[in-house]
Amino acid sequence: MNLVWFRNDLRIADHPALTAALETGEDTFALYINHPKQHQIHGESPQKLEFIKAHVKDLRKRLKKLNIELTVKSVPQFSDVPTVFSAMLERYNIGTVYFHHSYWVNELQRDTKIIRLLQARGVDVQQFHTNYLLPPATVTKGNGEMYHVFTPYKNKYIEQLKVEYKQPLPIPVAQKSMHKESMGDLPNDFSSIKLNANLSALWPVGEKAAHKCLKQFISNNNYKKQRDFPAIAGTSGLSPYLTIGVISAKQCLAHMLKHIGEDAFYSTWVSELIWRDFYNDLLFAYPRLAKHKVFKADAVDNWRQDKKLYEQWQQGKTGFPIVDAGMRQLLQEGWMHNRVRMIVASFLTKLCLLDWRLGEAHFMAHLLDGDLASNNGGWQWSSATGCDAAPYFRIFNPTSQSKKFDPEGTYIKKYVKELAEVPTKKIHDPDVTTREANDYPQPVIDYKQARTEALRWFK
Repeated sequence: MNLVWFRNDLRIADHPALTAALETGEDTFALYINHPKQHQIHGESPQKLEFIKAHVKDLRKRLKKLNIELTVKSVPQFSDVPTVFSAMLERYNIGTVYFHHSYWVNELQRDTKIIRLLQARGVDVQQFHTNYLLPPATVTKGNGEMYHVFTPYKNKYIEQLKVEYKQPLPIPVAQKSMHKESMGDLPNDFSSIKLNANLSALWPVGEKAAHKCLKQFISNNNYKKQRDFPAIAGTSGLSPYLTIGVISAKQCLAHMLKHIGEDAFYSTWVSELIWRDFYNDLLFAYPRLAKHKVFKADAVDNWRQDKKLYEQWQQGKTGFPIVDAGMRQLLQEGWMHNRVRMIVASFLTKLCLLDWRLGEAHFMAHLLDGDLASNNGGWQWSSATGCDAAPYFRIFNPTSQSKKFDPEGTYIKKYVKELAEVPTKKIHDPDVTTREANDYPQPVIDYKQARTEALRWFK
C-alpha cells in the first residue's frame, strides 16, 4: 500500500509524489497533517490557516475523483507528527510513503525524524523536488557557494532552467477503486471554515480557481509596465496559491512559455519567480536567517525603540497617505501590492529607524501569502541588512513614490476613506492632506529631517 503525504502542495496536477504513487498500480491513499500550534510558533496569520483548511477540503474532493481518500489528522506541532505515522503504520500495511522535499529548518528536522521512523519499520521513502523551479543549491558559484547577488544568480539560473525544464505533470489517471477501509472524517476545525468573505472574493478557493487566475493573467499580461501601479490589477495575484502549493511555479512558467515562447525565460514576471527561489536558496544555505539573524555581519542592528510609532505604522495612521493605504489594505485583505510593500518597509526601517523584525512579524501575522523565505528576504532587502540588499542610502520618498505610482490617488482613496474627497493634486503631500481632511492624522515624522538623520545614523 502507498501513502502520499501532502504538505505545502495542495494540488493534484504537477504533483510528482502523487503521480509516482499511482503509477505503481498499488493501492494508494493520502494524508494531510494539520499542526495549529506550529503555525502559531511560526507567526502565520489566521487568514492563511483558514485558506489552507479550505484548500485541504478542496483537495479532498479532487482526490476522491481519483478514487483516493485523504485522511486529515491534527496534532499541535511538528514534534507530534511521528505519533501520527506510528499509528498509521500499526493500522495499515504501508510499503512506501511518497512526499515532496521541504527545505526550511523546522520542516527538515521534522522530515528527518519521519524518514528515520519509516526506514526503521522497513517502509520505503520516495521524495521529490517540486515547489520551486529548481531545487535549492542547483545554482551556485564556481566554488560551490551560494550567490549573494541576484543578477549573476538569475543569469546562471535561467541557463540551468532552460536545460532542466520539463513540462509540468498532468492530473494523474485515477486508481481503479477507493481503498475499502474508511480513514475517518475531517477534524472539527476543518468542518466549518471561517474564511473571510472579502478574501474569498479576492482569492476564490480551489485548484481550478488558481488556474483560472493564472490563465487570465497570462492572456492579459502587461506585467512589466503595470506591476508597480497598485490601483491597477497588473500583478498575477497568485502569491496566496503559490505559497501553499495550490499551483506550482513550473505550471506558471509553462503557461508563460505557451503564450510567448522562449522569451518567457527572460520575462519580468518569471524573474520575480526566480527571486522567490533566490530567497528560498538563501534560507536553505543559511538557516540562521530563519532565526531572525541579519545576513550581513556588519549590518546596522541597533534599532530605535518607539512602541507608539510602530503602532501608528501598523494601524495605517502615519499621516503619509500611500503608507497608510498599504497598511490598511494589509489589515483588510491579508495582502498588499508589492510596490507598496517596499514603500512601507522603507518607511519603517529607513525613516522611522525601527527594527525590520517588527515589520517582518506584522506582515506574517496578517498576510495570506506569508512565506518565511520571501518575507525575510524582502524585509532584509529593505532594511539594508540582507543579501543583495538595497544600499542604506536608498530611501524611498513616500510622497514622490505616491505621485509616480498612484498619480490619481485612486489606490489611496480606496483604503484611506478620510481622503476620499481630497483633490488629486493635494492627496500625496502629507502636510497638505492633513489640512484638507481634519480627521486624518498629522505626519508622524518630517521626511527631510528623518532622511538626513537616517543617512547619518546608518553611515
